[in-house]
Amino acid sequence: MKKLLLLTLFLYFSSINAQISFEKGYFISNNGIKTQCFIKNIDWYNNPVDFQYKISIDDNDIKTETITTVKEFSVENGASFKRATVKIDMSDNRLENITTTKNPVWKEETIFLKKLVEGKATLYYYLNKDMLRFFYETANVPTEQLVFKEYLSINDQTGARTTEENNYFKQQLFNNVQNENTSENEIKRLTYKTEPLVKYFLKYNDADAATIEKTISTKNKGIIYLKVSAGASFTSLTVDGAESSGYQNAKYENKTQPTFGLEGEYIFPFNKNKWSAFLGLFYQKYEDSKDYGVLYSVTNSQHVEHPSTVKYSGFSLPVGVRHYFFLNQNSKIFINAAYVVTLGGKFTYESKFVNLDGKAQGNFACGLGYNFKNKISTEIRYNASKNLLNNYMPFSTHYSSVDLLLSYTVF
Repeated sequence: MKKLLLLTLFLYFSSINAQISFEKGYFISNNGIKTQCFIKNIDWYNNPVDFQYKISIDDNDIKTETITTVKEFSVENGASFKRATVKIDMSDNRLENITTTKNPVWKEETIFLKKLVEGKATLYYYLNKDMLRFFYETANVPTEQLVFKEYLSINDQTGARTTEENNYFKQQLFNNVQNENTSENEIKRLTYKTEPLVKYFLKYNDADAATIEKTISTKNKGIIYLKVSAGASFTSLTVDGAESSGYQNAKYENKTQPTFGLEGEYIFPFNKNKWSAFLGLFYQKYEDSKDYGVLYSVTNSQHVEHPSTVKYSGFSLPVGVRHYFFLNQNSKIFINAAYVVTLGGKFTYESKFVNLDGKAQGNFACGLGYNFKNKISTEIRYNASKNLLNNYMPFSTHYSSVDLLLSYTVF
């Protein structure tokens, strides 16, 4: 286990250095000078306040610019950000914190806005933790927020509470971003989300249907993979009996046995697709026999050996997160962590004196792996110890395994 952790840490820090990606871009300083450079593209999830760059791709001198020194920066074929001093609604839209105030709570801030659509009307995006806001500008309207806010409405007679929406952004679009390409009904149907707003602004800017479809299909889309897996599981099992029960501990044979299963994975559409969540279903099985000691004489602590049999079978359901480190265009390594739920697990412990039907508890798992072209991957996964006799006292077990898995992506 220590060797696995050391290997994980080594590959983790090695891959951090290997995966730094500086891509061609530019920035415009406060004095209006445009600098061509290579910007570290981290595919920002939250809107940034600074960025790193270097003048040439082979340059070892990495510099940093901030929102106080730069008016605009862009990565070629990537994100583009513009600095703006705007009024932004600071209302908390989380359900547990929604108030009865319908109107926005304005605060003036200087922020980097991400360009989603550029043209006669430009659409911007701002995300900071849980706060999502859209902004727009036209030739006649300076940069301002599209207003949307959820609030509580309380019935004066019954006291009943309902969630209402301030959809003033639709009025803003009706007044300032409407032409022969759009309609009032389209505005009425709009929701305060990226895809419908991007589509609407593209139509307003005279984009054709093919351009709209291509843009929508590539914006903020996660990726779903389904994988089949097979491999070997190196398993160990110990059954412990408390001294007061008169039973000694029994350590069973370490065994290598086949394992197989399925895994679904969702790649998040930010941070260069480096993060994912996964859900698996794997079959486990273990059987062995072992002599164990039962207390025969209290005076001299004499134990008599008796045979015992253990059988375990069931499905493990790991639910976890995974992080990728890109080595090149085709190869990447990953680390993951998961909590493993046991489904339909059946454990029996049979001996001359006692027969037990166990109930398994959950456990944690961590893994290290390699992925090639998003098609084939290998992984070594450590499954921490779990108790298969969680419903019995004074007995308990330590059941753990190291799995070596080979996976193939079906789609």
